[in-house]
Amino acid sequence: MTVATKVKENRIDRLRGRYIEDVPVISTERARLYTESWKSTADEPLAVRVALAMKNVYENMGMHVDPDDRIAGYWTEQFLGIPIPIERGEYNSVLETELDRRDMVKFRVKSFAGTLSYLVAKRQLADTIRNVRLTRAMGPQPMDLGFDTMTERKINRYTITPENKKLLKSKLLPYWKGKCLADRLQKEFDSSDLIGGDMRDFSQALPANTSRQTTMVSPCATVATIQGHVIIDFETILEKGLAAMQGDVRAALQGHDLSEDERDTLRSMDIAIEGAMIYARRLADALDLAAGTEPDSARRAELELMRDICRHTPMQPPRTFREAVQASWTVKTAVEIAHPINLHCFGRMDQILLPYYERDLAAGRITPDDARELLEELLLKAMSQNIRPESNILSNFYHRYLGSIPITIGGVKPDGTDGTNALTYLFIDAASRSKAVTNVSLRVHRDAPEELLLAVADALHNGCSNLSLFNDDVNVEAMSRRGFSEEDSRDYAVMGCVEMECPGKTGSMSANAILLSRLLDMTLRNGDSQTLMGRIRNVGLKTGALEDFTTFEQFLEAFLTQARHQVEVLAKASNLRDELYRETMPAPCISAFMHGCLESRRDITQGGADYDLTGVSFINSIANVVDSLHVINKLVFEKKAFTLEQLVAAIDSNYVGHEHIIEQIEAVGGKWGNGDPEVDALARRMTTALFKETYKYTSPKGAPFVPYVISMITHTIDGRVSIATPDGRRAAMPYAASCNPYNVETNGVTGAMRSVAALDFRDMLGAAVNMKFHPSALGKEHDSRAKWAALIRTYFALGGAQLQPTVVSAEMMRAAQHDPQQHRDLIVKVGGYSAYFTELGIEIQNEIISRTEHHLMG
Repeated sequence: MTVATKVKENRIDRLRGRYIEDVPVISTERARLYTESWKSTADEPLAVRVALAMKNVYENMGMHVDPDDRIAGYWTEQFLGIPIPIERGEYNSVLETELDRRDMVKFRVKSFAGTLSYLVAKRQLADTIRNVRLTRAMGPQPMDLGFDTMTERKINRYTITPENKKLLKSKLLPYWKGKCLADRLQKEFDSSDLIGGDMRDFSQALPANTSRQTTMVSPCATVATIQGHVIIDFETILEKGLAAMQGDVRAALQGHDLSEDERDTLRSMDIAIEGAMIYARRLADALDLAAGTEPDSARRAELELMRDICRHTPMQPPRTFREAVQASWTVKTAVEIAHPINLHCFGRMDQILLPYYERDLAAGRITPDDARELLEELLLKAMSQNIRPESNILSNFYHRYLGSIPITIGGVKPDGTDGTNALTYLFIDAASRSKAVTNVSLRVHRDAPEELLLAVADALHNGCSNLSLFNDDVNVEAMSRRGFSEEDSRDYAVMGCVEMECPGKTGSMSANAILLSRLLDMTLRNGDSQTLMGRIRNVGLKTGALEDFTTFEQFLEAFLTQARHQVEVLAKASNLRDELYRETMPAPCISAFMHGCLESRRDITQGGADYDLTGVSFINSIANVVDSLHVINKLVFEKKAFTLEQLVAAIDSNYVGHEHIIEQIEAVGGKWGNGDPEVDALARRMTTALFKETYKYTSPKGAPFVPYVISMITHTIDGRVSIATPDGRRAAMPYAASCNPYNVETNGVTGAMRSVAALDFRDMLGAAVNMKFHPSALGKEHDSRAKWAALIRTYFALGGAQLQPTVVSAEMMRAAQHDPQQHRDLIVKVGGYSAYFTELGIEIQNEIISRTEHHLMG
């Protein structure tokens, strides 16, 4: 090993160690500078006002240059910081309440008083106390009801200076109270007729969660605050450079037939591009300043090279691979500053960066090791821009970094030929070596090279659980069914966890969710919903009393009728949110870098991009509901072992005193995940009916509603606060994650894969299929890994769309719980993304350990 190589490896190791060990700093710079401009531009058109606010941020924010940088640029003045999207506001109440213990106590007391008042008024207090007693046997209280502040807590901890805390709490947060989008959205929901029955009173009485990431519009339907899920047009950015892109916008502004709105949109895009160039130039100035004071000659030369790169690009097209990586990072970071925690992803970077890499290789300007090292740094830095200042009440379920800002590699090209190239392999190697939690999403098609899957198997066996696999042969058709052209369908990339879109052409993917087990419960209670806090009345349709159902078909149709109604409610609520974005929160700093917005003269919030999507994630979960329906069919309607009324009584007592019922439920064979043809057909029938409903709806932007199956961490959160279910799951236990079976697999990995592949993924645009493999399942020898590669090909040939492999034994994860310091870079898959295991809350850790572990295949 040469000295140079050793230095490079130490730098990457050092960066990863710092990202793991350092505590993120809450920065108020963006919030302060944005607010400062906002107050002074009230007479400007809304889109221009937003662009000017961000221009003020770019002009005045602090610029961090780090000794370990080869790629320059941060979204705050700190190495590891977090800016506040204060005008969007989903975390404003967290910051208002959880930075001081006194405020936390005051909030909790008020919150619990409201909960108690609700329970007394609804005569639900006795039932709630009984449910708490019943669920104590399932483990300790899942919610963290302590008073550790954001700076004291163990999971997802942050720090903030006293001066910034004072500024935030005394000036910035009070100014935006009632003005931010989250507050306005809540007001719109409260004044609408969308939240029916007792749901409004129930949601207001929920205890102590200050986060506004999502809003419940019914017990089984939630709407996210952000639109987000964006991949900007990196290809055009690199091909043209920002100066030429600004020239195109200014040429369009010379048109004589522009409406006032179109002119305002183009002006805002012009300012947005100028803002990104200001950020790049100031980055170059910061590097120049650092070089001028750097005593080490080698590091000074490095800083001068970085300065020269940032002075040239992204204003002008990059000339080298390193310039292309830097330009991509600079613009992405500028957009991240404008829209923090909005899930901005990179797209198909092995395709985009390949020409620069090949030219540099041919000219002798770069080696594969040099390129891989830059990609390792890129993966580590990308994960640092996906942290969230979530409420401490969820800390048992949470963690710091979410790997849900993936880079997509491999797959077919727009012309249908194989896109696997040298950078595809370098990205796999970089993922393995960097141990970043940033997901690397590998697209695989039927003609993908065998060595590609073997390279994945090798990386996975070496502990690289930050790779995911996507089946082009299914997913390209799924894209086409939702209105993407043939070429754009082939060009899909992954954003968020596992969601698919055409990069650079899709404005956003608004996120929503249907909670399936709660939907089934609503069917069992004729439109009411039972919770651990008692019954919520009249929140669904009256689809029939239990005694009215004489056949399973009648009951299944009642379930689907409830589902159709809830999808309709969700679509209306989602569209209300999107109307609010259109009216109050244009996004010029995204629109300027999105294909279609310049051509249409419309912002992305107005539907200006070529495509747009509205997501509905069907979660919590397919497995639990399919198994529940299977149990009801077999034991209630076929065997008549007990009645629906008796089953509901058993559920309400958490099966205590109803052991004869739970014993029969557990004895039912063929649960989903074992390749049973009857159950798999039921799963396909149910999910197809649910997914078909989404075709009926479009958003104000003209976006189709599309299904996903991604639970993130909600399967654990929702499960731990939910009643028992007919499949035998006890109250306060997690649901199955995403598109996973519920740990009932007895026929091995092939049975599980047959069941999953039985679903029609051509109606979805993303599903997370988490499978946990013992390292022995991949083996150390070529033959073992070839068998694993053949297994993946068979699964995809059957129709499976995605696989999220975690190749870590339960034994190793328990060891990491015992000694986290020795396992700091252990990576696992959660619900749709990668995370460091030791940073997960205990609830999520235990759920992942409990997943079925697949061993050596014959």
